[in-house]
Amino acid sequence: MGKAVLVLGGGWGGLAVAYRLRGWLGPEHRIVVIEKNAKFSLGPVNLWVMTGDRKYPDDVERPLAALARKDIEWVQAEVIRIEPEKKTVHTSAGTLTGDYLVIALGSESYPEGVPGFVEQVYNLYDAAGAARLHDALQQFNGGKIVIFVSNTPFRCPPAPYEATLLIESMLRKRGLGEKTEIHLFTPESMPMAVAGPEIAAMFRQMVEGRGIKYHPNEKVERVDGASQKIIFKGGEESSYDLLIGVPPHRIPPVLVAAGLTDSSGYIPTHPQSLRVLSNVEELETRLPGVYVIGDSASITLFNFKALPKAGVFAEEQAATVASNIASDIRGEEPRAVFDGKGVCYIETGEGMASEGSGNFYAYPAPRISINSPSVQGHKAKEEFEKMLKTWFV
Repeated sequence: MGKAVLVLGGGWGGLAVAYRLRGWLGPEHRIVVIEKNAKFSLGPVNLWVMTGDRKYPDDVERPLAALARKDIEWVQAEVIRIEPEKKTVHTSAGTLTGDYLVIALGSESYPEGVPGFVEQVYNLYDAAGAARLHDALQQFNGGKIVIFVSNTPFRCPPAPYEATLLIESMLRKRGLGEKTEIHLFTPESMPMAVAGPEIAAMFRQMVEGRGIKYHPNEKVERVDGASQKIIFKGGEESSYDLLIGVPPHRIPPVLVAAGLTDSSGYIPTHPQSLRVLSNVEELETRLPGVYVIGDSASITLFNFKALPKAGVFAEEQAATVASNIASDIRGEEPRAVFDGKGVCYIETGEGMASEGSGNFYAYPAPRISINSPSVQGHKAKEEFEKMLKTWFV
């Protein structure tokens, strides 16, 4: 008798699980992806939409209906309620129960969490917003650009730094370098704090070495469009001519209502098996057959910081979970573990990118290295984009 695997979320991690399972299991087993959106968005491409190197929506979005060609069921519906003990999911299209449940709903942005964001800010984490930002940058003739991060954690921690460097490069090429001030505000104490002070110093040098003003430990409270100012907690203010932001992030409320989250605001997750934890300190798990991958997961590292929320980790976690589910269905011992390793490419402008790689599970702290920017690094990121697109061929 065939088994059913329910995958909640059709983002990077969810699709990676579905594709791997479909390749490893026979047709008698159902792979069901539940996703409210009709299209998959290639999030890493947003920065290239901003620069004009990609077009929205043609280069960004892919129809999830294409999953049917891969014998993967797609239910376009919103998840309304989850009963994790029963592996039952109530959706706007009906109720489904599976033998395995993979939670890959990620984190969601809610720009309304900062008063004035929706009306005044170009949303860096929205593809349509990136397209509007491209138009605004084309019309920009000098002044003060402010880029800010609303809260932590947020998806893809290098992204606001990449955006800042790319914008500086774009405007310098247009001869506007001397006419432009660029400021980056963040509530972080340092860039990529999870990677340690050495990596943080490298990021800061990348930014400040290009004349960009970096402001750590600054949390935006609201945006006043009438006066074109952002107001920080504590009462400080900054004016702007062009305002770009990373919106607040949170876990989807349906996961909170299911009783899955802890004080971190996310789901405590075993660092290797990706099962739900009942005891973080003892790494005791609960809910057999239920797994968490990607941004919904909270994984504590040896330095007591959280594993960053990034697509590269979601993909590797997907491989671990898919392998273990397939093994269990075949009656084999699940042996795959997520090792905390990852690689990403950090855009720096001038057609170059730096490769960042390392082991986030290293003791006593992550061991990370970042190469100097190169054309090869940028090409490697483009190859990564092509790999994602193969899912929809």
